[in-house]
Amino acid sequence: MVENDLIIREFNLGDIDSVLDIENKSFSEKMRYDREVFIKLYRRNPDLFLVAQYRDRIVGYIIASHIEDFGHIISIAVHPYYRNRGIGSKLLNAIEDKLLSKGVRLISLEVSVSNNTALKLYRKHGYEPVKILKNYYGHEDAVLMIKYLENKNNQSY
Repeated sequence: MVENDLIIREFNLGDIDSVLDIENKSFSEKMRYDREVFIKLYRRNPDLFLVAQYRDRIVGYIIASHIEDFGHIISIAVHPYYRNRGIGSKLLNAIEDKLLSKGVRLISLEVSVSNNTALKLYRKHGYEPVKILKNYYGHEDAVLMIKYLENKNNQSY
């Protein structure tokens, strides 16, 4: 994959079928979002729904929200064929920059205790586990993770 051919940009409604395809390939049926949920999330925070585009194909997405100085990563996924190429990291970096520009100082997310790939990615990006959420995903526990954002001068807020 040529890195210059990958761009991170804001989602638009024309991307919905590609995002749904990634969602269906990434999550079990009971954990997937449907078209209506994605549209609602987009309408709430259109600038916090980003996609990774490789050439003419959507290969990943990330969705976040914020209230004042608190941000939350709602969902992130990369198409299985394009995983382990740094796309998840690029999406995380881009959404963190967007949240930081909105005055967010703390980000949270939840991840399945069995999703070792995602846990490794989040730890690499400075997210710290703070709590186990019992039965968060039905019969599976989740890890609540947080990260304090830093400004461009590496000073924590």
